[in-house]
Amino acid sequence: MLRNRFTKVLIFFVAIPFFNNAQTRSLSLQEALNLAAENNLNIKSAEARINAAKASYRMTNSVFLPGIEASHTGVSTNDPLSAFGFKLKQEIVQQADFDPARLNDPGSSENFGTKLEIQQPLLNLDGIYARKAAKSQFEAMNYQATRVRKNIEYEVKRAYFMLELAESSVEVLGRSVKVAEEALRLTKNNEEQGFAKHADVLEASVRYEERNNQLQEAKNNREAAHDFLAHLLGLEFSEQITTTDSLVQPPAQLLSTQTGYSIENRSDVLAFQKQIEAGENMVKSNKMKFVPRVNAFGAVEWNDDKLLGTSANNYIVGASLSWKLFNGYKNAGAVQQSRAQLDEAKYNYQDYLSQSQIQVNNAIRKVNLNYNRIQSSKLAKEQANESLRIRTNRFEQGLEKTADLLMSEALASGKELEYIQSIYNYKQAIFEMELLLEKDINE
Repeated sequence: MLRNRFTKVLIFFVAIPFFNNAQTRSLSLQEALNLAAENNLNIKSAEARINAAKASYRMTNSVFLPGIEASHTGVSTNDPLSAFGFKLKQEIVQQADFDPARLNDPGSSENFGTKLEIQQPLLNLDGIYARKAAKSQFEAMNYQATRVRKNIEYEVKRAYFMLELAESSVEVLGRSVKVAEEALRLTKNNEEQGFAKHADVLEASVRYEERNNQLQEAKNNREAAHDFLAHLLGLEFSEQITTTDSLVQPPAQLLSTQTGYSIENRSDVLAFQKQIEAGENMVKSNKMKFVPRVNAFGAVEWNDDKLLGTSANNYIVGASLSWKLFNGYKNAGAVQQSRAQLDEAKYNYQDYLSQSQIQVNNAIRKVNLNYNRIQSSKLAKEQANESLRIRTNRFEQGLEKTADLLMSEALASGKELEYIQSIYNYKQAIFEMELLLEKDINE
C-alpha cells in the first residue's frame, strides 16, 4: 500500500511542472528588448556622449561664421591725452580746447562708448581640418553608440533566458524535493513498522536535505537573474518578471559555418576607422598651422558724455594676415605628436581586427560544439528517464529499495537540468555570434 502510494507521488511530481504564480509582469523577448532600448542607462549614457560630440562639432562652425561682440564702457579721467581723445570721439572739439593751459590741465572728462565688433574668418586651413576631425569623431561616437545598443541587446537576451533557465531549474528541483520528502516520510513509516532500519531513515534525510539545499540555491540564482534583467530593462527590482518565450525548445537545425561575412562593417570597427580618419585630419590641421591665416574685421562705435548716449559715431573695417613663422617649436611638436597618435590608432585597429577575427572563429566552433552537446544531453536525459521508469516498476513489485529509486530520480533530474543548460549554452553561443557579426542568425 505504501509502495503504491509513493510510486503515484513520484510519477505525479516528475510529470507535472511546478509553477510559481508570484510574477506580475509577463514579457516576451522582443518586449524586453524594446524596454531596454528605452530605459537602459548605458544606452542613455551613449546617447549623451553623441550629443556632446555633436556639440563639439557645432563649435567648429566658428571657422566659417562671424564672431559678433557688443560692449558699453564708461570712463572718467583727467589724463590730458585721453581727455582730448574723448572730445575727438564725441565730436565736440572747439578752438578753445587748443589752449595750452586747458590741454595740460583738462580737468575731469567722461566718455561712454558703445561698440559693436565683427570678426569674419576668411582662410583658416588648420581650423577647416580640425572641423573635419571633429566631424569624424562625431560619426565615430554614433557608431560606438550603435555598438553599445548591440551589446545591451546581447546582455538582455542572455539575461532573459538565464531567468528562464533559473525558473526551469527551480521547477525541476522543486519536484525532486517533493519526491525526496515523500521518500523520507515513507521510510520513517517503514521504520516504525519494522520494515526499515534507522540508517535508511538517515540516508533518506540526507538526500532530502541535499535536494532542498539545491532548490534554495536555484531560487537564489533565480532572484539574481531577475535583478540583473530588471537592471538592464530599467525596471524596479520589486516588479516581478515572467518570461513568455520558452527556453526548452531544441534548435531546428545546426548552424552552418558562417561564410561571406566582414567584421570591417561592424559598428565598433567602423568607429575605429572614423577615429583614424579624425587622426589623419588632425595631422593635416597641425601642418596647416604653418600657413598664414586671413581674417576680416569691422567695428562701429558710438561715444557720448552721457550714459548710453550716441551723439557721435565712427567705424573701422579691415583685413589681417597673420603668420607665425616660429612658435618655439610648438607647431612642429604638435605635428609629430599627432602623427604618433595616428600611428598608434592604426596599430590598435589592426590588433582589434585580429582579435575580433579570433572571437568570430571561436564563436563558430562554440556554436557547433554546443549543438552537439544538446544531442548528447538529450540522449542522456532519455536514458535516465527510462532507467527511472524501470526502477519505478521494480519498486512497485518490491524489487527495489527506496534509496535506489531516489538515486535514479536524482540522476534523471540532473540529466534534465543538463539538457536545459545545454540549450541555454547553445542560445548564448548564437547570441554571441549575432553580436560579433551584427546580424540576426536563424537557428
